[in-house]
Amino acid sequence: MQKNAARSGGRMLTRRSATKLMLAAASTVLAPSLARSADKKVYLLTWGGTIQAMLERDNWAKKFADATGYEVLLVPKATGTEIMATALAQKSNPQVDVVQSDLLPWLGAIDQDLYAPIDKGAVPNLASLYTPAVIKGKDGTQVLGVEPYGDVFALIYNKDIFAKNNWAPPTQWTDMERPELQGQLLIPPPSSIYGIYFLIIAARAHGGDEKNIEPGFAVMKKIAPGVVDWSDTFAKMSQFLADGTAAIAFHGIAGANDMISRKLPVGFVVPTPVYMSPTAMGIMRNGPNSAGGLAFLNWWISPEVQSYRAETYGQTVMNREVKLSEAAAAKLPDQQKLSKLVEVDYATVLQNRQAWVDRLQREVVK
Repeated sequence: MQKNAARSGGRMLTRRSATKLMLAAASTVLAPSLARSADKKVYLLTWGGTIQAMLERDNWAKKFADATGYEVLLVPKATGTEIMATALAQKSNPQVDVVQSDLLPWLGAIDQDLYAPIDKGAVPNLASLYTPAVIKGKDGTQVLGVEPYGDVFALIYNKDIFAKNNWAPPTQWTDMERPELQGQLLIPPPSSIYGIYFLIIAARAHGGDEKNIEPGFAVMKKIAPGVVDWSDTFAKMSQFLADGTAAIAFHGIAGANDMISRKLPVGFVVPTPVYMSPTAMGIMRNGPNSAGGLAFLNWWISPEVQSYRAETYGQTVMNREVKLSEAAAAKLPDQQKLSKLVEVDYATVLQNRQAWVDRLQREVVK
């Protein structure tokens, strides 16, 4: 089906549906070479976490340079909210080329004209994406972004702590409310998109939904005293689970698989119904290097990169040319589970999100 972009008013929202360092032209003899050097840098505004590990630790930044001739420079932020706040703050004087964030806050910037239309000719891998992964503008023709992959939500738990205390492993979303687990919880803060998703999931688990969010607030008020930390970074959450400060966390399977790959004593479960936070990527309008940005976006949605994200982090990728190994497929929810994927009402969430954040800060986190 065709995916149209979100809008605050009448535009449809769908579920499937990141120091400006360009050198100014100078009149010196060095100016041309300096400009050429600047043109080879691509600034990517997105998270650190697994992306930073991939680009820097695992040398994928070099692979990008070898494949395209461009150098990617990461501008990392902790949350999708921070990513989009940074992008919007520099709208009149862009300093980055590519913006990648959670879909929800990313969609909110469409009406602010933040993204440049994508030239399909410059992004040949666009043709290999599943249709819902192509984000179009309100006219239904201009492509404004893509969804490279999604992160399926999970409960991540310290297996050693659970075994030591003879606790049953988690199986459902409401296990975060179990009395014996109070004082052991990690939940992303309200300012994080994952924190908002937890509120929605809690509401839905108790008969509510995005239009009836009160059951979610009731749950969060009840369990708030048992939250060890409202962890705003994946690194902090990993540390607390690894050292036994906490026993169970709400996050995504990408983070869970990264912890497992580092031999942390954790397991994870994807309860039913299944929820996913899609990731969205677009090109900053009037950014310093639009051509380089398009080259990065095309590379990021390539089968090679998508395969790595799926194989290494268990992310649900959107390029139909990707063929997963049996090991990677085992990390992902099967088709039966994915058939129960919840379609979040993003229009309602966007309309109410800031009020929810303010209320959570006031009544829950304090």
